[in-house]
Amino acid sequence: MLGGLLQVFVAGRAIALGPHEIVVLVNRNRADSGRIADAYARMRAIPTVNVIDLNIPAAFTGERPEIAPAAFTEHIWEPVQTAMRERGIESHILAWVYSAGFPIRVTTQPATSIHAMTFTRNEIPSTQKTLDGTFSSPYFAGPNNPKAPEQGSQSLDRLVAWQGAAFPIPSMMLGYTGERGNSEAEILAYLRKGAAADHTSPTGTIFFTTSDDIRSTSREWQYPRTVKDLAARGVGAVVTHVQSRNCPEVLGIMMGAAGINAARNNTFLPGAMAEHFTSYAAAFDRKAQSKLSAWLSVGASASAGTVTEPRAMWTKFPHARFFVHYASGCTMLESFYQSIRCPMQILLVGDPLANPFAPDDRLAIEGLDGDSVAGLQTVRARVTKGIPERYRRFLYLVDGRPQGERSRRRMVELDTTRLSNGRHVLRAIGYRNGTVRTQIFALKTFVVANP
Repeated sequence: MLGGLLQVFVAGRAIALGPHEIVVLVNRNRADSGRIADAYARMRAIPTVNVIDLNIPAAFTGERPEIAPAAFTEHIWEPVQTAMRERGIESHILAWVYSAGFPIRVTTQPATSIHAMTFTRNEIPSTQKTLDGTFSSPYFAGPNNPKAPEQGSQSLDRLVAWQGAAFPIPSMMLGYTGERGNSEAEILAYLRKGAAADHTSPTGTIFFTTSDDIRSTSREWQYPRTVKDLAARGVGAVVTHVQSRNCPEVLGIMMGAAGINAARNNTFLPGAMAEHFTSYAAAFDRKAQSKLSAWLSVGASASAGTVTEPRAMWTKFPHARFFVHYASGCTMLESFYQSIRCPMQILLVGDPLANPFAPDDRLAIEGLDGDSVAGLQTVRARVTKGIPERYRRFLYLVDGRPQGERSRRRMVELDTTRLSNGRHVLRAIGYRNGTVRTQIFALKTFVVANP
């Protein structure tokens, strides 16, 4: 029995891509996958209905963590599509998040990452465009060369709106627990650290480390302009020929090297991203070269690397402007996809919702008071911190399912006769104006007791 005043209030702060707009995919054949996904869903207040269980055969997650295109369709693509449709959530899902326990590579020709097949909506990418890095993501915001213009940062909902119903699906992986990956404890630690980064407006330093290595020279042209744009946003960044050492507040590292000493007595701030532009940083089944997991094990909240030989093409790796999008209030996932022109062979690992530069605004729900409710109930969303006039659109979900479309209505009538008797969760979301359309949300648990 549910007794007493069963009302749980959760006030979510502002973020760009929202927790109700992602699905978390779980391989229930792997216990660590379930534990990591469940922990992440709790720390990020992801609706239960957005967590989708899959059964991935062990053959695809062993010593060679790869899957054929047909098997990807059978075990991942079609089950996820079916689950979203049956649960009534497909209309507002913008991105997929893979827990641990999934293959990292798809055996296309050439090999691509699991993110690529997700991005192309289960269509095998062009062989030639993958090889030469000329596939051009519609989310890439440029620039393509030192003199070319770039687009301003945008939140994913605005980017998707331009693409229509068949929009490319961005995705990230929470962690990789196989050989040369991270332990479950390390993954949970950096995910908690990513969540702790939100709204902190950190004052640390981003390091762009250069060298004579082709891995470095391929994208050094991106650094001076990025440093200038970050300075305009009050974020410190330096270009240096020596990798940072003994730095107490590292917000990011971007460099090019086959082997790295990730720690070097640096202290990574919550939400930090570090990456080193080498061929096999995410090819965990190969001993060669340092893996992206090295950054995550010493405190970074996310990293990136390719799953197969990409050649030294900057288009296949994050552009330095990743940090400009991040500093503009975009989440980790949104910043990655606006900074990678050809995301066909890249694996992105870490906290997709980390957002250190989001505004610290709050929302509360008024209504649904008492031990239980019945009939029509008036519910109001109220901005309790921040400027209310900046939030012009609101969306309401019950148990993760939308109740209508976004609208200007701060107050709505909730018909509880359409709900089963018992416990439910209302989520109210307010969307802030701007190209980076940050959102705030609040949760309220209530009990329906209609005759």
